Amino acid sequence: MITGHASKITNWFAARWQRGPAVHIAPTARDLPVPAPADARGVFHQGAVHVVAQQMPTTLAQTLMHEAVGHYGMRKWLGAEWPAFMRAVQNGAKAGDAGLQQLQAHIRQTYVDDAGAYQLSARQEADELSAYVAEQLVCYQTGTLRPDRAWQKALQATKGRLIREGLLVEGQVTQAELEGALFLAAKHMEGWPWLQAQGQISELLARCGIILHMPKFDPLKRPPTYLENLELLRRADQQVKDKEERAGFFRIGGSLLLLAVLVFGGGAMLIYGIAKLF
Repeated sequence: MITGHASKITNWFAARWQRGPAVHIAPTARDLPVPAPADARGVFHQGAVHVVAQQMPTTLAQTLMHEAVGHYGMRKWLGAEWPAFMRAVQNGAKAGDAGLQQLQAHIRQTYVDDAGAYQLSARQEADELSAYVAEQLVCYQTGTLRPDRAWQKALQATKGRLIREGLLVEGQVTQAELEGALFLAAKHMEGWPWLQAQGQISELLARCGIILHMPKFDPLKRPPTYLENLELLRRADQQVKDKEERAGFFRIGGSLLLLAVLVFGGGAMLIYGIAKLF
């Protein structure tokens, strides 16, 4: 496929992204910004996406989602929590998730050098797992990334993020949860009407009694760090102490007032009694 046609396809997808990466078209794999095999389809390099023009339209769209959503979008959506999420993806594969293990086997056969030595670290492997899952979710009719049961999986991803990041536990990610996270990352890139999306997720969580009486969870907002959680606990503890001190002050004040009334009332009655004698 010539460069002009490749540009039209990538522009059709990228036009939906308000927070998307810069996308560059490389005529061949030799024109990528880093050394790559002749059959390379694209690369994510220094925050930008580079896609090789010489491939079929369907694989070009998959490559775009691989690089733009799987690599760039997940980093932007997760922020500082991205490394922890990558560890959770690895934990999911180790725990026996069939979909992740199947992709893991493919990646371990693909990313090898001429001597057959595997080239990826554990984090890089998890990053590629995410990106390959993104390829599978392309909707060619709408130009978006859309898994089946998208909002159900988005809900699962939101719950998982609440547990891992809110409670400071690592846990593991299944392929279904990863698909939900990729869907939310794509929506983040699109700058979609997030009030509606956030409201739907929060309403579902509230109906399930998961975050009842809790503030609405914003999936785009960075969760509190460990130190911030400690500060929140310290403030809550101080509020309890202040409340107890105020309650004690009112109890003492009430007791003194009652004592004063009794003393004053007793004195008045005594004076009244003496006055009656005379």
